Amino acid sequence: MNSTSICEPSLSSRAMLCSLSISMWSARKHDPEASEEIAQRHGAQADAGRYHKVLLPKAALAEIQKIVSDARQEHYFMTLPWDDNGYRVLPAAAYMDHTERMRDLSNRFSPAVETLTQQFGQLVEEAKVRLGGLFRPEDYPSPEELRSKFSFETKVMPLPDAGDFRVTLGDEEKDRIKRQITAAVEASLQVASRELWQRLYEAVSHLAERLHAYKVTDEGVEHPFRDSVVTNLVKLVDVLPKLNVTKDPELERLAAQVRASLLVDPKELRESELVRSETAKAASAIAAKMAPFLAGYSVPAPIERRVA
Repeated sequence: MNSTSICEPSLSSRAMLCSLSISMWSARKHDPEASEEIAQRHGAQADAGRYHKVLLPKAALAEIQKIVSDARQEHYFMTLPWDDNGYRVLPAAAYMDHTERMRDLSNRFSPAVETLTQQFGQLVEEAKVRLGGLFRPEDYPSPEELRSKFSFETKVMPLPDAGDFRVTLGDEEKDRIKRQITAAVEASLQVASRELWQRLYEAVSHLAERLHAYKVTDEGVEHPFRDSVVTNLVKLVDVLPKLNVTKDPELERLAAQVRASLLVDPKELRESELVRSETAKAASAIAAKMAPFLAGYSVPAPIERRVA
């Protein structure tokens, strides 16, 4: 049995492809008359700029925009790159977590859209005053049309699997195509694995930088850091085993070092210069170990500073 036949089942069983598709009404509209007027007023050519009206106050769409932003961030955090057609690699180990998170966000999205729809008539009336002479009734959809402009959907499909290629061709040609499929999937998963390295490296390097820069003086604290420099690292290390679809042992080993050395209470890091100094040194050392594995990527050298 060759190595290709050994790899094929494991690739499709360890991961799948997942897309997140969200659409929403922008509440913005290009106004050609206003654009032309502004150009004329400033002696500019007609194509010098475009004036876009903001049809509703920002607060009207703020909750929906927050949900959309959270959904996209969570989706990208829990998946890995694949190609440019909207699909990303979703490891099987992370499927339930991803599904639950997207379901929760979708359940927030629909009521937020319904709230906007119920308030829409009043918001349009208020826009008449807010926009003045720029107001145009035709810029606004009906409530039914408004609902149709919002959607939240995830789709899942299997990874390409050479074992599923059953087109009637000569054996030699089928084997060649199967080898291409397997090689392409392997290459994409290696890209996904390198992104995990990059994520961990950046989080560890950022922690090292912030802790080295932190300084307590008689006047107060210079270069304070947020709790997120630690909590984001905690979140990443928690999900990393599920995203490590290639089962990279070196990545697992370094993640274990992060857990053992760097996941320190931010309050303790601020209060204890010794703990802060030791954690900063450990973070720099781990980043230095990771740098060689990121050959070919443009990453900064690990930060080494002395804490005053």
